[in-house]
Amino acid sequence: MVIQPAIRQLMRALGLGIAGLALLLGLVTSQAQVAASISPDPAIPTTAIALEDTYAQLPDWAQITLHTLPPILTDGGFEAPPDLAQTLGYDLSRMWQAGQTVDTYLKLGDLQTSLYPQLFNLHSIAQLTDLDLSQVTLSRFAMATQQTLNDWVTALPGLGNYSVEQIPAIASLINLTYANADLNTTLADLLITHADLGQLQLAQLGEQLDQFAITDIPGLDSVPIQNLHHWQNSFIAQVPGLADVPLNQMPNPIDMAGVMGTVDVVYGPAERDRHNTISGSEQVGFSATCNENCAHVELTGTPGLHGKQWVSGKYQQVEGGVGILSVVNGGKEPTGRHPFGEVFKVSIWDVEESTGQVSTALHFRICQRGGVFAPDLGCTPYFLGPIPFLNYRETAPIFVGLLDDYGGASSPAAVPAGVLEKAAAMGIPVAALPGQGGGFEGDGSLCGEGPGGVDFSALAAAFSDIEGNYDSVGSYVCDGRETCGRGLGRYQYMSYRADVRQLISQREGGTAFLARVDAGEAISAAEVERFFLAGDQDGIFKADQTRNIEQAMAEGFSGDRLIERVGQLHFGGAGAPIDGSASDVHGRLTLKTYGEELSHHYQSAIAAGAGNACAEKNDPGGTPPSGELNQQVYQSLGEMGHFDTSTGPDGGNLACAWAVNRVLENAGIAPVGSNPNYVPSVESALQSGRGTQINQTQAQAGDIVIAPNGHHIGFCLDDGCTQVRSNSSSRAQFAWDSNFNFDGVYGGGQSRVYRLGS
Repeated sequence: MVIQPAIRQLMRALGLGIAGLALLLGLVTSQAQVAASISPDPAIPTTAIALEDTYAQLPDWAQITLHTLPPILTDGGFEAPPDLAQTLGYDLSRMWQAGQTVDTYLKLGDLQTSLYPQLFNLHSIAQLTDLDLSQVTLSRFAMATQQTLNDWVTALPGLGNYSVEQIPAIASLINLTYANADLNTTLADLLITHADLGQLQLAQLGEQLDQFAITDIPGLDSVPIQNLHHWQNSFIAQVPGLADVPLNQMPNPIDMAGVMGTVDVVYGPAERDRHNTISGSEQVGFSATCNENCAHVELTGTPGLHGKQWVSGKYQQVEGGVGILSVVNGGKEPTGRHPFGEVFKVSIWDVEESTGQVSTALHFRICQRGGVFAPDLGCTPYFLGPIPFLNYRETAPIFVGLLDDYGGASSPAAVPAGVLEKAAAMGIPVAALPGQGGGFEGDGSLCGEGPGGVDFSALAAAFSDIEGNYDSVGSYVCDGRETCGRGLGRYQYMSYRADVRQLISQREGGTAFLARVDAGEAISAAEVERFFLAGDQDGIFKADQTRNIEQAMAEGFSGDRLIERVGQLHFGGAGAPIDGSASDVHGRLTLKTYGEELSHHYQSAIAAGAGNACAEKNDPGGTPPSGELNQQVYQSLGEMGHFDTSTGPDGGNLACAWAVNRVLENAGIAPVGSNPNYVPSVESALQSGRGTQINQTQAQAGDIVIAPNGHHIGFCLDDGCTQVRSNSSSRAQFAWDSNFNFDGVYGGGQSRVYRLGS
């Protein structure tokens, strides 16, 4: 079994072996195909729009919900390896039976980057569905019952200030475990004095949950769903009212931008060798060739549709999926289109050539996208189906969506603008949205030299070698004044420092987090990542070390001894004796040996080029080119350096063409391609006048290089194009330096080189 490098990297990150991957590959039950005859038109609400001499029926998304979509026609399932459940904290496995509706087998995480249901709060859902939350019991909101009390005070700022007796459900829960608890005290104070209570869950109330309503938890109706722990793991039906929200009222509503075609002729599966198609997948494009069993409809209508073929997904499977989950179902999904967005795929399904009739079907997918707490495993192919959709006959209008490179769902932005606006209105930081990063980049404020010519970037790397990473958690210790806390992050700044507390308390839920740290509770790396952002850590570091360097210089230190003394001051504070023998609670290092170790790591960081990280932004490496446009591109590559691509398509995973066009725009060059985010479109434009294909031996820095299979794109960095820079999907950064053929990741053969024209 050949494993692609990107899959192998994710396997290592998740601790998956070959056996785990084999489970991921194989444990999908086979699905029987439905009968070939056309079933009656499913009861899908439609609305009619007038065309030239007829009417077209379109889905009325104002009347369609995830509960009212027709039931799935086949049984199926996906069993995830146990390693994944251990990594995520919940199980991605899924089973479904024929007759189930979408809301009973799809989870919120599956729709995280399509409909964005996690942006809702219960109050918003209730307004859209006329739901009285005072009549909805807590038992109906499974996600809420699975939160620990620690989760509650983190997710609902202010809840900890209520006395326990003001929250009857939590009071009942505490009485089950600690009957003598003082219910007049605040929840936050109780959790500090009795830390073990923080792990209690409302689910432990069992049938008593039916005695309490959603409104009995102050603020529960107003908190965004994504603030609750493991929200991705809840089925749609387990969130009160969500399954009844019309699909045109979702945070990212279903839209119907695009064109109408006409079903000209219906052909059966005996057809072969169809090359003029508008069906396929995001991975192979939407002009996928069909070699045999090519049942399809031939279209007419707008000039771009004349003679085009939409092939049946019942008979043709194509490559699908994104990330490590793309291997599920053998990596295949029915061929089709996305005229209504990425939430599902629309496929031509059954065809009756004799009567000129055709049915369509929907297919959904399982996703685990990244977020503040969760790793990004991508999405399975669209294989959850078929779900009956609309039926057509010859001469009937059919909606095909936009005629673009996205199968009709043109949405190149990682997060649509409308979603960003709704997130802002709901108080959700952009950084918490999928594809927007976590604000956890680090090193951004470390460029430049401090007093005495000390390189901040190299100094930070040296401290990191001793102390840890941005998400590191130190031991719980108390100082001589009985002030207790933990070292947090890359530089192990103590949680009781005023500047640290100020920054953390500004984050939603930060005050409750600090209360748990103060009480000595166990803290996860993910929580440090959420509440003490890397940029904040670097800001404190730069200010701190500026003071330490100035003090050390005033004491007469320079060179290596300057760095040693800076380490001593960081370790022991401004009053630390020079070369003192005092050690910390672990007893591993003294003031003197800490300084010596820091100096050693600093010199190693300088030698390894850590101090040149900022200079890289102004020098892309390679050989400066000749030619005006190539020089502009080369300069732009230097200015932008290893830039973040997480705001590109699919959170940076499919951002190679997008990133190339960002470099061109920064150089003052118009984007290339009618769809500048799709490699085939970029190459088509280069072949049609925007560029000239050249031999590799003629190539120089700034030329554009495209992988042998056309699935990746980047820039040459030198004469002969032996060095290429492109987007790194796994890192969501324009930072992958490879050889001419992208280190063989995209198959054999030779990459193609193009030089931009004027």
